[in-house]
Amino acid sequence: MRFQIICLALAGLTACGGGQNSSPAGSSGAPGTPAAGSTGSNSASCARSSWVAGSSELCQGRLIYRDYVYDDYGADAGLVSPEPTLLNLGNRMGGRGLPLANTPSLLAPSAGDKRYPAGLENTADLVTLTLAIDGSELVADFELNTLFNADDALAAIAIDTDNNPATGGGPWAPLKTASKGWEVLKVFSAGNPQTNHIIGRLPLPAGSTWRVQAAVAQKDGTVMNVAFRGIDEQAKAGTLPDQILPGSGDFWDDRQAAALGSGDISAFGEVVQVADLSNGVTRAAPRPTGFHQRVYTSQYTLGEGVKMSGVPGRHGDTQLPCEQYFHYLGKYQPYGVYLPAGTATAKPGVQVVMHGCEANHASQVNEPNMQKQFGDDLNRILVSPLGRGPYGFYSGLSERDVLDALADVEATYATDKDRVFSSGYSMGGYGAMRMAALYPDRFAGVVSWVGFTGDLTNTVLPGNPLPALLTQLGAASTIPNFANGAVIGAAENVIDFLGNLRHVPGAYLYGAADELVHVSSSLALAQRLDAVGVPYQFYLHPVAEHLTFMLLDGWQKEANYTRDLVRVQNPPHVSYRTDLAFNYPEYGIAHDKAYWVSGISARAAGYSDVDLNAPGCGGSAWTLATGQDAGADPVPWVATLRRITGAEPVVAAATLSGSLRNVASVAIDVDATCLKDKTVTYTLDSDGPVQLRFSDGRRLSLPAGPSKGSF
Repeated sequence: MRFQIICLALAGLTACGGGQNSSPAGSSGAPGTPAAGSTGSNSASCARSSWVAGSSELCQGRLIYRDYVYDDYGADAGLVSPEPTLLNLGNRMGGRGLPLANTPSLLAPSAGDKRYPAGLENTADLVTLTLAIDGSELVADFELNTLFNADDALAAIAIDTDNNPATGGGPWAPLKTASKGWEVLKVFSAGNPQTNHIIGRLPLPAGSTWRVQAAVAQKDGTVMNVAFRGIDEQAKAGTLPDQILPGSGDFWDDRQAAALGSGDISAFGEVVQVADLSNGVTRAAPRPTGFHQRVYTSQYTLGEGVKMSGVPGRHGDTQLPCEQYFHYLGKYQPYGVYLPAGTATAKPGVQVVMHGCEANHASQVNEPNMQKQFGDDLNRILVSPLGRGPYGFYSGLSERDVLDALADVEATYATDKDRVFSSGYSMGGYGAMRMAALYPDRFAGVVSWVGFTGDLTNTVLPGNPLPALLTQLGAASTIPNFANGAVIGAAENVIDFLGNLRHVPGAYLYGAADELVHVSSSLALAQRLDAVGVPYQFYLHPVAEHLTFMLLDGWQKEANYTRDLVRVQNPPHVSYRTDLAFNYPEYGIAHDKAYWVSGISARAAGYSDVDLNAPGCGGSAWTLATGQDAGADPVPWVATLRRITGAEPVVAAATLSGSLRNVASVAIDVDATCLKDKTVTYTLDSDGPVQLRFSDGRRLSLPAGPSKGSF
């Protein structure tokens, strides 16, 4: 079974050893509907930087179909296919002797079973199809995701000129498929690899009402992608029994695969009135609720298409399981999104749901209770980024994908930005903690299910024998950054950054029988949460293993935990740790700010710590109390916690106090701290010389050690 194939499933080695950068736009529309200012039916341009996959619209007389992305896996041949970018694990492990060879992972399968010749991957993946009348001709413009050579793909269009399936139709030769009803079939075989477009013309067909069909195939006629499938294409592999059945996938190709497997694609087509094309009619695409795929355009690429072996992250090409690699390289990036049903009048919140290693953007978020308990019941849009593939680990380009998918949702729908949550499973749990810790001012709360803690040697064991044990096993020669911790895939040991969550309450769920994220590692996380004093609830399930929560699809207690959380803005006390070595300027990523603190620069390599109090605005601060709890949802658990019990007032005062470690300079927002035009008394301690820059132009240069004064 798919969930028993586990070693790659997520983030632990010891078990195995045994786009366009959309900026959020203000919105005033109804909850869950496109925001004011987003592209719409009266746009002067028919271009779209993002769309609902499978949607069709009329724009100024053009019929435009916008497809799913990375859904080009052709016919279902009755097989259960693994994640398309997964290599044989013997190759992935590079002969390191771990017992993984020939063990496929089925955490994110495709429904279709067809594949490309090596080096031509993704070259029949339709992105958009535009049909327009030009004089006495019909122009068909197929944009593909990838095109390396002019003859890589065949693009075909079939038109039923009387919209009657009983007349016409037949094989689409040379394409290996057929359909009913068509009178006109045209196949184009030459494209432009510089633009990835195949553009063809044909005499204007007869008739006043057409039913249009289209498909893209490899040069040998093997059809990989079919157009006009609608916004209700399926990705059924989210739950049992579909998780282990042929024809069920996680790439929104289930119906396509079934139709191609039957040899008849008649089910997919679009009816258009020819007068609408002639008269320049505009008609918007549908605005669905429920689960579907969106696609956005990224300004960051590593090439185009799919690289089966992946582009390695900063650790390099280690060939280790769940090491960081990026597989989906181009500018068009998909993500899963669930829009809550019902009649809620409040703007929906947003919850990012990050998938685990070997999974994808239809994993977890496509489970019914996940959608109900977090989406419908809490009125949240659920957003599941692809993360550039199954091994992105949510740093670098994968982190950029999370930020851009979130930005696309916030720019497209009217959402409540004070109710944005970070969540994820295993590798995604690591991503959830990492994103919340590095961007704490963006999130109201965090949920991590069996999240990798960032270092295989995290433990509560006295004397921590794990580094020596891994050295004895030979791991020092294979695990990147071993001298600084046994980090696989992860950019940071997230345990070291938990203090950043002072104002971001979190629910952390683990299993004592977890075969991948071992209980010693998860208990180390609980110990650190307690030590840094942040609000949290740590759930330990004695009988749960790594995939128990996914299998049971039960999330109620953690949903309840986050129900009433609201983002904290400009708190008097800011604690923020960063390491500027983990910035990615090539992707526009810098971890140098939180709340009213920004522009952090370091004097030397390593962690920089800012811990400052600026109570100029007054307000309140949470009161917290530690405790324990227990329950049985969805399996028995015990918990340690530090819960919010109330709030106490913070007296307004024009003061600045705290400490700075490895900080060369830092900026303070005087408006957010209510220090503008006030004489400020400071009591600060720094381990070296530091310059404080205030947004009103004042500067304060301090030496190493304690400093007191006013300015």
